[in-house]
Formats: sequence, structure tokens, C-alpha cells
Amino acid sequence: MSIGERIKQRRKEKKISVDYIAKKLGVSSSTVYRYEDSSIEKIPIRVFDKLCEILEVTPAELMGNSAETCRTAESNILPEKFNNPQDAMEFILRTPTLAAYGGYDPSSMTDEMIVEFANELLRQFRYVSLSFKERYNQKNEEEGHY
Repeated sequence: MSIGERIKQRRKEKKISVDYIAKKLGVSSSTVYRYEDSSIEKIPIRVFDKLCEILEVTPAELMGNSAETCRTAESNILPEKFNNPQDAMEFILRTPTLAAYGGYDPSSMTDEMIVEFANELLRQFRYVSLSFKERYNQKNEEEGHY
């Protein structure tokens, strides 16, 4: 199910009109319909956050990552590299710590920039993970734990 389909489904579950959401977001009704039919794929972060608030869901849930799916092993596997902007954007939006730091605006990024950004995040995660693993293993060896 796409983000747009989840937006529409949740809106209908909550019995909220498109006009109400549009007014709260400060956009036109046609823009909300375009979010729902996924003709707008890059929803600005501030709009996405406000939409989650209106629909009473977390960003992860709207992205299709419920609490249950977060726990599955498959959802914890990171790809070697992102090749398309949809997967890259989904990864970026599913990383709440990243959103907390901000400093980027996916709505103003080109598809190439989104893929590059997500791939840089993957490189940094690998680096931090390997660095920690090395320090952890070294500490255990020094303390006699194997």
C-alpha cells in the first residue's frame, strides 16, 4: 500500500473531509487529493508531520512501518545502496532521529539528491556501527571477555 493510499484510508477511518485536511495544512483540496493518489510523491516534511498529527498516526505508521513491522528482522536489514528515490525517501522518513535533527528539506531536493543523501546516511551508519564494534571488541579483550 502506498503512502497516498494510507493517507486516504486513515482519513476515511477518521471520517475527515479532504477540505478539512486542506484547510489545516494550508494547501488546496486538489493538493490533498494528489497526496492521496500519489501524484505528489515528495510531501514536504512540515506538511507530512502536520498530516500525521491530523490523522493521529506516527510518521512511521503513515510510511507503512507499524510497531509490528518494526520488530521484524526484514525491516532491520539495510540495503547496500539505494538506486531509486522512492526507496531512498522512505528510508529517510522512517529514520525519526534524522528527522529530529533536520537541516534538510526533501521537498526541495532532486531525485538524485535524495538517493545521494540516503546513500550517505547508509555509509555513515556503517562507519559508526563498525567503529563501535571495534571499540566494543577491544574493550572485551582488555577485560578478558571473549
